[in-house]
Amino acid sequence: MGFFDFFKNLFGGAKPTIDASALTIDVAKNVMSVNGKAVEIPCHIDMLCKTFGKARKFVGENGANVNYTWDDLGLYCYTRGNGIVHCIGIKVNKGDMELKYDPRTLYKGTLTINGMPWEQTMFEGEDMDGFFRKREFDGLSLVSEYVDFDKGDSEGCNGAYSGIEISLC
Repeated sequence: MGFFDFFKNLFGGAKPTIDASALTIDVAKNVMSVNGKAVEIPCHIDMLCKTFGKARKFVGENGANVNYTWDDLGLYCYTRGNGIVHCIGIKVNKGDMELKYDPRTLYKGTLTINGMPWEQTMFEGEDMDGFFRKREFDGLSLVSEYVDFDKGDSEGCNGAYSGIEISLC
């Protein structure tokens, strides 16, 4: 550890170190479990920054809505003016809609819903206008954008969706 690292750590500037490929997220019962640690939805942005480290910040046109992105982890979230996170997104595949706050890399860890493969759980949800798939689960709204419609209509469904956005119903 260098001289400046000592002071950075001393004053709380240390960034959490997360191995992106070892990250496990499971969604169940109004809670997102990240490597076994519960993250309730909604939560304050400070909790996510303590868990994932510093994020890129995007302020909306009205200044009240702010989005945050963890590029190395494939994660993003939406907040309202008070810093309360109301939606968390996990980007697994590149979709048709590209937003300025999309993570620069895709999520590489394990993602499950109530311990089950997330894509199969989304396949069991309802189709929304042919572009999205929605599922309500344990008080949460789960929405996925189609990436490959053919895979989305089959039992395999792996690679059918860009990822998942999780919010309260």
